[in-house]
Amino acid sequence: MKSCKILRYGAVCGLAALAAVGCSVDDAETIRVRELTAAEHELFVPASGGTAQIQLYSNGRVRVEALNDIGGWASVDRSEFDGDRMVSVTFTENDSFRRMAKLRFVLDGGTRADTVCVKQYGVVPSLECPAPYKAIRGSVETFTQFEIDTNIPLGDFAVATAYVGPTRDWIRSVQPEQGMLVVDTKPNPGDDVCKAVVNLSYVDGWEETFSANLYITQADKDDEFGREVSFADVRALATAEGTAVDEDILIEGIVVSDFHSKNMEVNPSVSYDKVDVTVNDCTAYLESPDGRYGFRLRFDTPEDNVLARGTRLSLSLSGTVLTREENPERYTISSLVGENMVESAAGEAIPVKQRRISELTDDDVYTFVSLENTEFLFKEGSYANVYENYSLSSDVNASQTGNNNRMDGWASLLMDDAGNSIYAPVNMLCLWRRSGQGVPQGTGTTHGIVVHNELPRYGNVGRYQIRVLDESGFGMEWAGESAYTEFAEWDGNPHKYSFGTYAKFNSRYAYNRLESITPSDDISSGKTVPNAELFCENHVETTAAEAWPIAGTGNYNNPEVGSLGTSLTCKAYFVKAGVKGWYRWEGNEVVGYNGLRMEFSTASLNGSHMLLGFSFAAGTISATTSKTYPAHWCVEYSVDGGQSYTLCPSAATGADYVHLRSLPWWDASLAGNRYNTCSSAGIGLTDHLFRLPAEVFGRERVMVRIRPYDKVMTVLPLVWNGDTETAEISAATTYDNQLRWGVITLRYR
Repeated sequence: MKSCKILRYGAVCGLAALAAVGCSVDDAETIRVRELTAAEHELFVPASGGTAQIQLYSNGRVRVEALNDIGGWASVDRSEFDGDRMVSVTFTENDSFRRMAKLRFVLDGGTRADTVCVKQYGVVPSLECPAPYKAIRGSVETFTQFEIDTNIPLGDFAVATAYVGPTRDWIRSVQPEQGMLVVDTKPNPGDDVCKAVVNLSYVDGWEETFSANLYITQADKDDEFGREVSFADVRALATAEGTAVDEDILIEGIVVSDFHSKNMEVNPSVSYDKVDVTVNDCTAYLESPDGRYGFRLRFDTPEDNVLARGTRLSLSLSGTVLTREENPERYTISSLVGENMVESAAGEAIPVKQRRISELTDDDVYTFVSLENTEFLFKEGSYANVYENYSLSSDVNASQTGNNNRMDGWASLLMDDAGNSIYAPVNMLCLWRRSGQGVPQGTGTTHGIVVHNELPRYGNVGRYQIRVLDESGFGMEWAGESAYTEFAEWDGNPHKYSFGTYAKFNSRYAYNRLESITPSDDISSGKTVPNAELFCENHVETTAAEAWPIAGTGNYNNPEVGSLGTSLTCKAYFVKAGVKGWYRWEGNEVVGYNGLRMEFSTASLNGSHMLLGFSFAAGTISATTSKTYPAHWCVEYSVDGGQSYTLCPSAATGADYVHLRSLPWWDASLAGNRYNTCSSAGIGLTDHLFRLPAEVFGRERVMVRIRPYDKVMTVLPLVWNGDTETAEISAATTYDNQLRWGVITLRYR
């Protein structure tokens, strides 16, 4: 018997063609496969009305059914048809909420069916309550009004009431009245505070749910909610281990954060390729009414945190945990749920706290502060200059691969006219971080919350950082001038510098040399007298071709406006040399250091201070080139021809050295071990600033070096969050390393 076994209709040939040609399969049975499928199961159509096409594939007769009430706004051009068919759906104009027609296509009396949802755009429902927390008296019956900001008729909401605690049924009714939701409550005859949550929910035409919780706290029979305490009292209760609060105590403050912001807190890496993005959404900041103190609020879930900026909040601490941390001294209230919010009122003015960077104290942590006379150290690129392919996936990250979520957030360095600096972290889910317009070029006031964040992929970021709520927090002039005069700069800009594989050799020093020219000079102008010269003192040969190791290479810091991925036009200074060449040896002992050395004259200059800024990283996006390099680097200067050097602390951290971080890499196998990108590997070049004193002015020869601070070396940990700074240099160390400097700049006032 000639027959054919059909696995999928339409995959190779049609039924008619098979019948005409036939096919022979020994001992096979004739099987009629019943087929019905739609090419797409969701169609999105415009609000303006029109016609859309649904492609159906079938080998039988099909009946069309509507699974929901479409009220005549959508119709199909046929109710039944045979075989493959393009079905036309006509829909009218929609000036109301989004809506959907669910169409089911049924084959041969119900043997198979498939559903297509035609979703028409329209008004998107919105729902928000400006003050969702109400405190009411307990001694009398009350009628409590909640203002509801919504475009949904209040009568269309489903209302559900949940009681917190043993007392039930003290809410008589919940009714909409003139744009308000009115809650009628019975008196409280007992000694306990009563709590309830009223949930409003609405399912729109696309079957998406919009909901909000309203929280009611009813006082006891004597109209008491608990003991009111001050911010200072709460701070005194907090401990390093965490103090669990088991009594009704209340504080009152002003919310200075905004639950809509994606820049409230560090979203930590929980593995080499995963970030917990809920931490930001669970965090808020509460400031005392006088602006003196602040608390970090940590909610159990993002849904519990609906605190808008400028809300005056009465907060119950019952059931929470109070924690004190040191260096800097700071306080967190955790285990918060919505029921802890007793009463709120929107529209409160935020206390004005004007500060200089140098004036910040521990009392300012978790408060809203305006930092005067600030500007960006590096004004190229975006608010988070990183190698995007390894950052947290977002709408502005072009690389949406599954394991690129190495880190959420990077930090730019701000400075003021006194030479002080502070880091400003910006999270990757802040979609304004790379808008295509760059960062402000001038000076101004930065407004944000003073925090202490640990950024292990960045290194030490100082005692304080400032987090803006949104881009407007950077209040500098967009086209303004810097408070500093540029003296010399090496920024890898090919318009200003010309070098091949390796920079030109200066026989006078037997090291590499790069000459700095002023920004107004084009390299084609033939300028021969540099502002300053940059030398690499590491002259240990690795190969003949790399004897003098400064070269130009990819920046990995994306300094071009709007750039994603690797920077191609703006280069970094690339140094490939032996690790032990950064050190001076006598036998097996380190007796000195080599580094990048700048030389220049300040004989004609006067000023209060000079700044050295730079960005750097190790490696080439490879575990092989990231495994061994000096971990700690410092800056020192000399005004006596190099006979003696003076160490300069970091202007941002006050530390004697900064951490050099490796760039990330894909997981790799080395010497039989599998290495994932470790927790100390960054996703870009880190920014650093050092302040040179007035002593460097009026000198014929000034020397400044960036060099290893000590003998600490890095290793690749076997676990992603292991310590990398565990090795120490020795005379037997034979590894090469690859370091890159994105920008090196000298500026003065």
